[in-house]
Amino acid sequence: MVQTVRKLSAVGPVTTEPISLATARLHLRLDTMGSPPSHPDDTLVEALITASREAAEDYTGLAIGYQTYRLALDQFPDAAIVLGKWPINAITSITYKDTNNATQTVSSSDYFLDNYSRPGEIALQPNKIWPQSGSVANAVIVTFTAGFTDSLSPNLYPLPKSIKQAMLLTIGHLYDHREAASSVQKYELPMGVVSLLTPHRMMMGM
Repeated sequence: MVQTVRKLSAVGPVTTEPISLATARLHLRLDTMGSPPSHPDDTLVEALITASREAAEDYTGLAIGYQTYRLALDQFPDAAIVLGKWPINAITSITYKDTNNATQTVSSSDYFLDNYSRPGEIALQPNKIWPQSGSVANAVIVTFTAGFTDSLSPNLYPLPKSIKQAMLLTIGHLYDHREAASSVQKYELPMGVVSLLTPHRMMMGM
């Protein structure tokens, strides 16, 4: 059977944004005051950091912020499970409802993570097959973590500088154009952002 029904959702918030408040302030040339240093627009800037990361994720399909995801399938595929994100850091679990509607867990020795594929995949070990799941919606649940790991040790997947620069350009654009109307010409994204992000864009065939 082909993996035709898939539902991917994030579980909880991004643990750490890939651009710090201090880095965003420096890019925006905001002077801080006090101890610890702060700026009156800090709350706005933090929101723009999140917005820029979400825009980059939407455009590229990548998991830029480190986050837990849950993929629900109505059945196991014939071969690899396509996760829909990259880079994948770890497979937390693969659970499924068996033909008696009891929850079972696939042994981690039966599969391995293929991060060479984009998006990442879970492939079967030699001479292994996926178990038979019950005929119910969301019978198979895959929980995994994905995202660039600049804030983690070891840093397995550092954020490419071009993605970081695209996010900073987006932050600057949104910060400078907060008004509903302006005499300054507006762009959907700042000039250059698409060029910086396009090489990282995943082509989803699902």
